[in-house]
Amino acid sequence: MTVPTVWLEDESGRRWPLAQTCSLGRSASNDVVIEDGKVSRRHALVHKQDDAEHWVIDLGSGNGTYLNGRRVIQPTRLDDGDALSLGDHSLRFRRVTGRISQPRERSHLSAQTIINIKSIDCWMLVADIKGSTAMAASLSPTDMAMQVGRWMATCKEIIDTHDGAINKFLGDGFFAYWHHEPETPRQFASALTALMALQRNRSPRFRLALHRGAVAFGGGGSLGEDSLSGVDVVVAFRMEKMAGSLGCDVLASDEIKAGLAGLMTLRDLGQHIVPGLENAERRRFHAVD
Repeated sequence: MTVPTVWLEDESGRRWPLAQTCSLGRSASNDVVIEDGKVSRRHALVHKQDDAEHWVIDLGSGNGTYLNGRRVIQPTRLDDGDALSLGDHSLRFRRVTGRISQPRERSHLSAQTIINIKSIDCWMLVADIKGSTAMAASLSPTDMAMQVGRWMATCKEIIDTHDGAINKFLGDGFFAYWHHEPETPRQFASALTALMALQRNRSPRFRLALHRGAVAFGGGGSLGEDSLSGVDVVVAFRMEKMAGSLGCDVLASDEIKAGLAGLMTLRDLGQHIVPGLENAERRRFHAVD
């Protein structure tokens, strides 16, 4: 029997082991079902990212998710022993931090695990709320939490519906990706169309950065497929900052333009250097209007 190293635990001692993403809410479709009228059908997520980190994300629930007595306004990292409150229910986040001793290997040949790192062609999308600090100053914590949570929930549904995956939830945004397959360009274009429709609601206002390139999967502490790294991942994140300086709400790389040929029209913004990259060359970028 496998002993969980990370789990949620209620006051009765019942445990829910945590893997990549754990959903919490009143609906029977959730991983943790909470039968409480004060809990929303889709209330919150606990999401694993960056090897051993777990973050809690409220999904715009009516009564909020509370972490150690404070309402969760944006995705927040969890530490061992943290208390989560949803409606009248309390859960505690637990993580075994010590090293668990393993049985002695019978052969030195099996003493080491070969780390399998794969380089895969990926389509990447970084989303970020514009002016989140000013937004927080102008709204009550309740209104801020509901706006950000509902936006996160809607974006996640769009990404999931079009066969993408969210790799990271950030304080005021997220990073999503698609493995390149024959249908990926159409799936990506459809997801982008839906996200741009959401942008037009302007509540909250957000930017998108789009890039395609080689991504290294695996390695590190997680040994998992969701550990993404490589120069092109860095480029995608730097592009989100560039979008603001270029006055562009949807910034796409040349690689994205080539991949979306015949599906979407992009406007040329010229060549620019991606800041912070050593020996960076000028790259061509485009706006999606």
